[in-house]
Amino acid sequence: MTSQKRKLFLYLLCCAVVLLIINVTIDFFSKPKKVSVIHELSVSQVESAFFKVLDSYGIEPNWITQKKYKSTEDDSVKKQYEVKIPADMPVPLIIKEINKIIEKDITGFVSEEKIFFGTTEIRIYTNEILKLKATLIPDKDIVRSRNDLSFILSDAFNLSLSGFNSFLRVHFPIACTVIPSKENVAKTDSLKNYTKDFVMILNDDINDSNMKMKQEYQKKLLSGSIKNIVSAFKNAKAFIVDVKSKLFNSSIYNFVRDEFKHNSITLYPQSEFINLTGKDDSELYSKFNFFCNDTSGKNQKIFICTLSDFQKLQNQIEQFRKKGNKIVPLAKTYLVTKPKEGKVSN
Repeated sequence: MTSQKRKLFLYLLCCAVVLLIINVTIDFFSKPKKVSVIHELSVSQVESAFFKVLDSYGIEPNWITQKKYKSTEDDSVKKQYEVKIPADMPVPLIIKEINKIIEKDITGFVSEEKIFFGTTEIRIYTNEILKLKATLIPDKDIVRSRNDLSFILSDAFNLSLSGFNSFLRVHFPIACTVIPSKENVAKTDSLKNYTKDFVMILNDDINDSNMKMKQEYQKKLLSGSIKNIVSAFKNAKAFIVDVKSKLFNSSIYNFVRDEFKHNSITLYPQSEFINLTGKDDSELYSKFNFFCNDTSGKNQKIFICTLSDFQKLQNQIEQFRKKGNKIVPLAKTYLVTKPKEGKVSN
């Protein structure tokens, strides 16, 4: 080998070594690239999300039927579901909520909805593999067991200005209790601008001299107080009497009750309504859930509670509304639509 060839060989060898060292250095200091792993939900996980949503909307298990599913495609699904739903149920909301639950666990799925004469077919794919096939069939004969819920707030007129405004901003058609007094007349008139109702409550806190009903009053004076109350609060949806008050437990109560009746007004004992309170939040939630789930008696549940407790129950109220329960104004309850006799004797 000539000296010139040897020099060329050594030069190339040195270049190769340098390049090798550079590559090793780059690999050593370079951060390894993260491999993106696509999470794929199983068929059972997708079905679980589907049934969870159906349950949240009050769909009964016996409205769901399962059938075998055969497909020429390479799918994971071996069965399909047919679900009967109430004709007025919002199918788009159901589909939207199913998608929302699945999106929390996977970022690469596709849902398809096809509507055939009112029937909606749902197909959910992950990584182009079918994981759920279901058909939602509206049925006018399907009815969810539900209750009509009404709320009367006991402390609205005792709240601060900001608290009272919070009551007015509640988007549900709720009501509040009002103690008879001249000062409260104008305040009750303003409620109609906010779709809020009120009920009169007769208790020991009536201080207005023209509306008091005391045991030592003569019948003429009692009649005058009652006429003043009735004329001042013509828009009251109901009249409630505190069963713990001196009035309710006095010898004049039957006369007072009959005088109100002569004015086409029924006095309802406060004990007839559900006093929605608890020692703590857990007891409050438990009590509310119990009465909302109870369909054995009246389907109208009228609650009396504070604004604070009502606000705590917002999530539960929304859950029961999804199941088909309705928040209705007092005007649509038996208090207004079907009056009944009050207490006859003490």
